[in-house]
Amino acid sequence: MSIDYSKKMPDLIFTYDNDHIPSDLPDPQIDPIIPGVRVPLKKVGIAPVDLPVKLMRRNGSSQILQAEASLYCSLDDINAKGLNLSRLYLLMHDKIKDKLSLEGIKEALTELAEKQGSNNAFCKLRFKYPWTQDSLRSDLQGHIAYKTVLDGSYSKENGYKFYLTIEYVYSSTCPCSFELAYDARTKREAAANAHSQRSIATVTVQFDPDKIVWIEDLVELCREHIPTEVQIVVKRKDEQAFAELNGSNLLFSEDVARILHQALDEWYEEKRIFDFSVSISHEESLHPWNAIAVTTKGIDGGLT
Repeated sequence: MSIDYSKKMPDLIFTYDNDHIPSDLPDPQIDPIIPGVRVPLKKVGIAPVDLPVKLMRRNGSSQILQAEASLYCSLDDINAKGLNLSRLYLLMHDKIKDKLSLEGIKEALTELAEKQGSNNAFCKLRFKYPWTQDSLRSDLQGHIAYKTVLDGSYSKENGYKFYLTIEYVYSSTCPCSFELAYDARTKREAAANAHSQRSIATVTVQFDPDKIVWIEDLVELCREHIPTEVQIVVKRKDEQAFAELNGSNLLFSEDVARILHQALDEWYEEKRIFDFSVSISHEESLHPWNAIAVTTKGIDGGLT
């Protein structure tokens, strides 16, 4: 049973008028009173925002994915109280609702900056990108989802910058542990196993918006150079193949970082990308900590 507040507050009207269209609503954004010091703000925006996006694949097909967006503009006018945040969502949704494209993001970032009177605008889209994976020996196939981030930014001074990040999950076997297990088996006939662990390579590339780097391209680069990717469909023959694959790819986290650095350096020399970073995390099964290795191209003012 609802409470009849009209009896408690007779001076108010407790009815909803759907036909009423107000014309003179108050706007606190134009309030001249600004608490605190008047300084420009680097980012003002909204996050996380759920956005359905139609993503184009390398093979020409498309797929609807659910993305989590972060949208920001710089607040450069020290006398401005804030930004109109609802416009950020409406404009981004309008530009990418039919197809997620770099051109659409560029248009959205430019308009966001212009309409908000900002020098800079930023967009970050997070989503999982499903792609097929063949089993190692059983001639089966499944789908694996790659955590993906697409970063875009616009600056009146420096133009557009775009970054693509994926998480590539693989198995790593410790070379030291492998040799110690082999020593125990051969010298003392003791049952011993090398320790291995699920590991993550977070790979980021800055690319030319006029030259697309497909998500599939980045995944294939990782698969080629670090072939012990975690498996979706596994029969016994596949599990044995995976064990052999791990045994023939004994790598410390530092090794993986250097291998991927070399591969991405070739992309850089081919002018496919402007910059890159690689962060490796081996989630240790021996220790209560992770083994970490990080490398970048080393460009001044670039990725760190």
